[in-house]
Amino acid sequence: MASENSLFDQCSALIGESTRVLLQDGTYTHDNSGYNVKIVLAHHVRGIEKGLQESTDLPTLGALKKELEKGRNSSLEDSTSIQRRRQQQLGQVLTKNFVPFDVEADDSIRVFGGAATVRPPYRSVECANEQLLRRMQQLLEQLS
Repeated sequence: MASENSLFDQCSALIGESTRVLLQDGTYTHDNSGYNVKIVLAHHVRGIEKGLQESTDLPTLGALKKELEKGRNSSLEDSTSIQRRRQQQLGQVLTKNFVPFDVEADDSIRVFGGAATVRPPYRSVECANEQLLRRMQQLLEQLS
């Protein structure tokens, strides 16, 4: 592999693919019995060739990327529904404890006309009054 390009430049198209790396001593790094990552210094490499995909149960890099994109979209939907559910639960707790509140456009909940504010994800309270802060924290603990 004596070339002006680096080994990475020569073989970057193989990223994410199954490969067989021939070492200077004539052995291969590819082991058919397992799927592992092996780190090899470039001066020990004699050649790199694309290996066959022996097992179809192992996903390719492209398939993994697609699956992660699907998961990312569903997790955004899940986090939104969780946030709505927590907001509803907090509203129920505040109503049950006779605490007046208003839900603002940014989904924050203002208590006692703005004396305290609870913002999504509804785990902490912003308040200058220590007694009110302590009581609101106790109410938030009921959600957990």
